Amino acid sequence: MVASATSLVFDDLKKGFNKNEVLARVVHFWEARSINKGGLLMGFELFLIDQKGTTIHAFIPANRIACYEEDLKAGVIYKIKKFLVIDNKTSYKVTSHKFLIQFTQQTVLAPTDHAGHDIERQNFRIRSYAEFNEAVNKNEDLYDALGKPVLINDENFNNGVTNKRIDIHMQLKDGPIVRVTLWGNVADNFQKKLMESVDKPMVLLATTMNPKTFRDVFCLSSTSSTRIFFDNDIEPTTNYLTWLRENGKDSEVTTSEVTKPETVTLSELHQFLQNDTPPTGTFCCFATIVDILPQYGWYRVELTVCDKENVATFVIFDKDTAKLAGRKAAEILEDAQDGENGVIDIHNSIPGCLEEIVGRTYKFELKFTPFNFTTPTRQTFTVTQILEEENNEVDNETDPLDDVEGCKEDHDEDDSEALDIQHKDKRLRHE
Repeated sequence: MVASATSLVFDDLKKGFNKNEVLARVVHFWEARSINKGGLLMGFELFLIDQKGTTIHAFIPANRIACYEEDLKAGVIYKIKKFLVIDNKTSYKVTSHKFLIQFTQQTVLAPTDHAGHDIERQNFRIRSYAEFNEAVNKNEDLYDALGKPVLINDENFNNGVTNKRIDIHMQLKDGPIVRVTLWGNVADNFQKKLMESVDKPMVLLATTMNPKTFRDVFCLSSTSSTRIFFDNDIEPTTNYLTWLRENGKDSEVTTSEVTKPETVTLSELHQFLQNDTPPTGTFCCFATIVDILPQYGWYRVELTVCDKENVATFVIFDKDTAKLAGRKAAEILEDAQDGENGVIDIHNSIPGCLEEIVGRTYKFELKFTPFNFTTPTRQTFTVTQILEEENNEVDNETDPLDDVEGCKEDHDEDDSEALDIQHKDKRLRHE
């Protein structure tokens, strides 16, 4: 691509007030709001791309929005001049460029004829699981995730402004299944897009996601700049969909490459069983034991468990019975028989050491096998190990996955940086 003779490209910019013109396409723009100030609008943020395919972040303060709002449209090419060039944000970065464009009261934003201007319409920073994992909890760059949705759980979606949430279990292109959590308007827009789709999407691309861990669970959390694309919306999703079909992967989900078991709710476990192509593999679940079922015998212990959403039956064998009760099932059986002159009804009595676990909350690791999807009668889930016990001194009715403070949508830090940008504007715009 050859840049216009009269226009700069982003890599030509120098720090300070810039009078010269740049030619750029507005790929996307979104509102920056302060959650700490009741959703106060701080300004518009823009994602721009120039004639060389270089991207940059731009910011329009709230008091300047009215000057540009009528003409501002995603996809349009503009001539932009008389703006501040400042250092890019240090966190929640949507581009890797070192600078950020700050609009001032002098900034000119003029739409131009697209003829003769060969500027890309999109630019993505798709990353692998390993790259996301390396960036986890750093709150620095916001990368894009491409994969295949396995389960879409919108049970947490409600009419509240701050609690809108949709969880998607997505198998990334390089293998692992991860939790993708969409918040607020992003969740709302996703649901509308999903309802308008004729077919369930086979491929999904989520932009500017923030990698986090919450209770040791890897999660990709949406931000205010996140966009969602399906199947044939854009070139990367179309190419991946074609690859899936050509390699016979369009109806198959493989969980054998998951590096760490994903944490799900009981409702999600039940939903997995309803899938047309249900996955097999290992998952984790926080649940509270509410009952022990002696009618099935307690050498193989069956437990009724619950979380805030649902109820299920877990099956636990000898080694994990020992972890719960402090003793192996065989030892408990032997002592019980000694105490009852060698006679005990294992289908009607529960040892005291097992009764003590009722009401306690644990993190269980569960194994999905083909049996889970073929049995026509009662559904049970086999526990492969008990990973940890929750702090059972607190209210056990609290669902650990609904404590979303650890992985909520990232606005607050963006707001503080928006304020910093406006302060820089006051210092630099007349220099």
